[in-house]
Amino acid sequence: MSAEEIFAQRMRLGRLFDIYGGLLTAKQKQCLGLYFYDDLSLSEISEELGVSRQAVHDLLKRVEQLLERYEASLKVLSREEELHAKLQQAIDLLATPDEAKKDEAVQMLKELCSEGWLIEWHLKVYLKDYKMH
Repeated sequence: MSAEEIFAQRMRLGRLFDIYGGLLTAKQKQCLGLYFYDDLSLSEISEELGVSRQAVHDLLKRVEQLLERYEASLKVLSREEELHAKLQQAIDLLATPDEAKKDEAVQMLKELCSEGWLIEWHLKVYLKDYKMH
């Protein structure tokens, strides 16, 4: 895997953690928090948690798989990315001097609102308050 792919995967995992982190156990959250927010190495995390480096590695891999399963079921990140792309497209259309393009942008925004995109986008806020069992 290239450095760019590793970076992209790490960014994706961080975003999934931001969205679905409220669904994790306290230990899972602590470990990922040390990894992402404090930028600690596996060895540093193992010292902090009092476990082996291999245990930290295994926990991170299991949590990554769990977060990907949440995303496969709930699709909050993919919907957020799709919403972002549509909003960027509307912004680009609004930036043109062409009135027809601006009208198209307004129509896009109306459709997004009527489809409930903005409500779904905020779903991640509520996920942090609930635990899936």
